[in-house]
Amino acid sequence: MVRLHLQEQNKTSTRVSWIYANVARLVLPGGKTVAPTLVQAGAGIAPGATQESTLDFAAPTSMKISQLSLRLGAMNEAQMDIPLTGHADLRNYAPKTVNLNGQMTYLGLNWTLVSATSQLSIAGQQASKGMSYIIVTLKVDNTLSQEAIPGSAYDYIRLKSGSTIASPKSTTLPVLFEAGENGKTGTVTFLAPQSSSAYTLILLPQGGSEQATTDFQFA
Repeated sequence: MVRLHLQEQNKTSTRVSWIYANVARLVLPGGKTVAPTLVQAGAGIAPGATQESTLDFAAPTSMKISQLSLRLGAMNEAQMDIPLTGHADLRNYAPKTVNLNGQMTYLGLNWTLVSATSQLSIAGQQASKGMSYIIVTLKVDNTLSQEAIPGSAYDYIRLKSGSTIASPKSTTLPVLFEAGENGKTGTVTFLAPQSSSAYTLILLPQGGSEQATTDFQFA
């Protein structure tokens, strides 16, 4: 029996729940996977909390721990394989952020694409298989003498990668900007193919304003 002791820490503001019986597998040499025989874990974890869980797997006695990996992620989710070597390199699963300065003029407002982050999960949600979350941060300056109301980002912001055009999954971008309001920021989150590294952020035409775009990529 292989027993794994896990510590979970919830750094989000959302209660997160998962079922290890569905998302945890022991990967044997050759690629065969084994489901947990016994799980001792809570049903979820509260915001800001830290807890510990134990997973037991039945494995051949001939195998060394260093030959095994823990796979996290259901069949339909982006999966992560953690080699049980004591010095696993997990940088490929870490969030990647690029600082940007993409300038656009849209609806008479000055828009700046400040940064973009690629990661495999957001609060309480793992990306689907073959996909990753792309989170863009935008800064908006309204130099007009009147308020501007672009509306919901769900309606006018898109992310293009290759031939795929994605709509937002979530956003904190305001729906209006007061006259003279500068430096107003917000984020827009998309789900995009993991195979992509180059993207185009699109602000769709509306209210007589032409489409605006800016390109970015992850190294």
